[in-house]
Amino acid sequence: MQKFELNEFRALDLSGYVIADTRKPEIFTEGFIEDSVSIPFTDNFINTLQEVISNELKVLLVADESDIPAIVKAVKGSGLSNIKGYLAGGFEGWLSAGHKFDMLISIDADEFAIDYQFDEFYLIDLRAREDFEKGHVEDAENIALVDLEPLLIEMEVQDMYYLYGETAAQAVTAASLLKRNGFQRLRAVAADYETLEAAGIPIFKPKKKRGSSSDHDEN
Repeated sequence: MQKFELNEFRALDLSGYVIADTRKPEIFTEGFIEDSVSIPFTDNFINTLQEVISNELKVLLVADESDIPAIVKAVKGSGLSNIKGYLAGGFEGWLSAGHKFDMLISIDADEFAIDYQFDEFYLIDLRAREDFEKGHVEDAENIALVDLEPLLIEMEVQDMYYLYGETAAQAVTAASLLKRNGFQRLRAVAADYETLEAAGIPIFKPKKKRGSSSDHDEN
């Protein structure tokens, strides 16, 4: 995996590469290179990368310098060939050079609880279908993270969207995908699902089924 100096990196970006930002989601939201996708470097990094970025697209990474050796090792072990390199100096180098950057609004569970009562928006639950069916925030639509980008063509870019998932990182990843595709009215709910349940937000859960009649059959 190649190390690209700033000018080289900018030239590659203009040629249609996808930028994957591996920093922590709470840092990503405060500033990132325009059109970047948030894919934090965790144990699930490679899986998430494959879920949200096609293997046919060439990828450039933005990462903290301290994470580079581990990221290089993980990429080599994955066998992926579309990750072409990373930016020398990371986002701090980009910022120091005076280049433009973007930001993303994230909110915690308590802020979401207030917005839920008073604002109008489309709510997307990014978890797997089986988790969604066990319980979800009322009025949420289930679109798993892996299915999100192909469905963007069916969504209106001018509408407001709130996104939550199994983790805060999942919501930020999804919001960054939407932003990369021209959506601006976004809120990433930076809380895991258990925290949302505890925040007093209306939750829909299916009624438990009663035991079957066979439970009462006579011997």
